[in-house]
Amino acid sequence: MRFLNSFLIAFILLPLTGLADEVEPHVSNPVFLKGAGDGWFWYKDPKEKPIVKPKEPQSPTKTAPETPTTAKKETIVPFSVEWLRINLPKLQQEAIDNPTKENISAYYYAQRVAMDKAQNYAEKAQEVVASDPFLDENNRVPIASFATAQLERLVSKGKDDALKYMAGKGGLWVFYDSKCSFCGPQVNTVKEVAKKYGFSTKFISMDHKGIDGLLPAGTWVNESGQARVLNVSITPTTIFVSPPNNYYVLSQGLMAQDGLSDRLIIAAKSNNLLSPEMLAGIQQYQRGLLKPEDMAEGASENPKEWVKKLQDRLKGRY
Repeated sequence: MRFLNSFLIAFILLPLTGLADEVEPHVSNPVFLKGAGDGWFWYKDPKEKPIVKPKEPQSPTKTAPETPTTAKKETIVPFSVEWLRINLPKLQQEAIDNPTKENISAYYYAQRVAMDKAQNYAEKAQEVVASDPFLDENNRVPIASFATAQLERLVSKGKDDALKYMAGKGGLWVFYDSKCSFCGPQVNTVKEVAKKYGFSTKFISMDHKGIDGLLPAGTWVNESGQARVLNVSITPTTIFVSPPNNYYVLSQGLMAQDGLSDRLIIAAKSNNLLSPEMLAGIQQYQRGLLKPEDMAEGASENPKEWVKKLQDRLKGRY
């Protein structure tokens, strides 16, 4: 019986022994076998590893920004132009949004300051301008009506003298077409200008025909290559021709007598056909005019210096 019991016990434990042999190689550290006294409460939470925060990269040393207390502040003078420019809109908006007596009074008193400053400036400026001949525009263009009329007469005489001078230096060519509705009036305009100032004329027909009532036979010539040389493509075209080989297009289309006369003056001025004396008679409105070269050097930091320089250059131009 004792042998049988021993055999049964060995038979029962045999599978467990094989299982242990089978599991053992896979258990690297079977510490749980040493904690048999823990019973069902053998599991223990693993200790949490402390979280290591990454080190922040050290930035290069920076100079501390200038604090408002140390920064240089620009002082705005109360009631100055800058102060009014900034505060007038604010005061107006405040008065509109909250129309109390105080807000409205503040805005209108600020506006009163602005208007009175403007009047003080205007009165003083009038004194300064009246006492300086180079600043007084009346010395350039008279304000009085009788003086303005006299100036206009001088300009008109200067133009007449210049146009008569040009009439001795060249003539007027008119390219026309007998079917062109604007050519007849332009032929008539050129005839009047020629008669007034003494220009010689030549009327050139593009279609080899005259104009009834204005250009009878013998008063015009056929176009024979002149239009190609002068690049004429529109009728009527009026050209000032000055021997031996100078020409200036005055108009391409219909133009009144005054306009044609002005174009002749422009052509003469731009091509240096007039003497300085004749130019002075025409350019009465350029008395005391600063020229581009007078302003090319700019201004220095000292107002007294550049004011004196401008005054020196204006002398003799009146």
